[in-house]
Amino acid sequence: MSAFTIYFAQLAGLYFLILGVILLVRKRAIIDLMPNIAENQPFIFFAGMIRIIIGLAILIGNGLWGSSALPIVVALLGWVTLIRGIAMLLVTPDQQRKLIGFWRQDAFYFATVALVVVLGIYLARAGFGL
Repeated sequence: MSAFTIYFAQLAGLYFLILGVILLVRKRAIIDLMPNIAENQPFIFFAGMIRIIIGLAILIGNGLWGSSALPIVVALLGWVTLIRGIAMLLVTPDQQRKLIGFWRQDAFYFATVALVVVLGIYLARAGFGL
């Protein structure tokens, strides 16, 4: 397993754990903020470009795939980040509003939070060897 994969697992694991706590504690503020993001197209463009760069960096550093669980999870995160970045540049503002409306539903919001926390726990444990 590469040093990059371990480093990324540590970094992303801690980030996802912190993000999960913030998503739980600040739910109302985040839910209220999301519709405004779709209206800020320069931000959407910039965030999409940054996601493309991060996704490519993950894939180049880790490899396009892996032979064990951790490199595969890291590669999947790279692919998802890259695809989400490209989608941010291709999806229209109306489509963005619909996606945000779907995400703001309690069931989907809490499923997202659960996924973020579980992913954070897995990556942190695997990255730090716990």
